[in-house]
Amino acid sequence: METITFKAPVGTKARLKKLGEISTLMRQQTERLLNGRQAGFVSAYEKSQHLIIKGGSGVKNLATTKDYLEIYARKKNR
Repeated sequence: METITFKAPVGTKARLKKLGEISTLMRQQTERLLNGRQAGFVSAYEKSQHLIIKGGSGVKNLATTKDYLEIYARKKNR
């Protein structure tokens, strides 16, 4: 086993002691974090999935289309 130390806000140690043995709790939570998401966790991607256009036609990246680049170049050169 390795030893890992970290700083926590004042009072954290006392609160953890009330829950049980600190080292066991920390090992369990670290494993849970490293092995996958916690139940109920939703990533930013998952929250914004409904905003993403799937399939269909259209420009993949507006900044790389010739029309956009021509308009941008005209504005920039004014």
